[in-house]
Amino acid sequence: MTVQPAFCPEEVKHLEFLQAVIARHANTSFLVKSWAMTVSGAFIAVATRGPSWKTAAVAVGLAAGFWLLDSYYLRQERRFRTLYERVADRGNAQVPPFTMDAEQYGGPVPWRAVALSRTMLLSYGVLVALDTMTVLFLA
Repeated sequence: MTVQPAFCPEEVKHLEFLQAVIARHANTSFLVKSWAMTVSGAFIAVATRGPSWKTAAVAVGLAAGFWLLDSYYLRQERRFRTLYERVADRGNAQVPPFTMDAEQYGGPVPWRAVALSRTMLLSYGVLVALDTMTVLFLA
């Protein structure tokens, strides 16, 4: 059994910085989801009171916009997770000390894979589908 030496203080600090960025992205993603549900629900409530299919159509557009925004944050979070794993890999000397450049060192994360992931489809796909059904019902 081989025992790897402990991380030096600089490596630990670098990992802490990366973990803080990952946590911020995850928190922002959660906030975007909560705002999307709240705003979409408010627009649908107003649309069904009217009834106005145009207001419901705005809810569809807003939900799609929140979907794209959340996809951006989730994509960034995945990039930083990959960078974190590369920094934590002791044999990987390709990552410069204290780099936060997830675009260059984090690895490729395709937009489509993020936007159409199970989490995003369950959150925003359902929201957009319900908003679209409301538009069709009110039209």
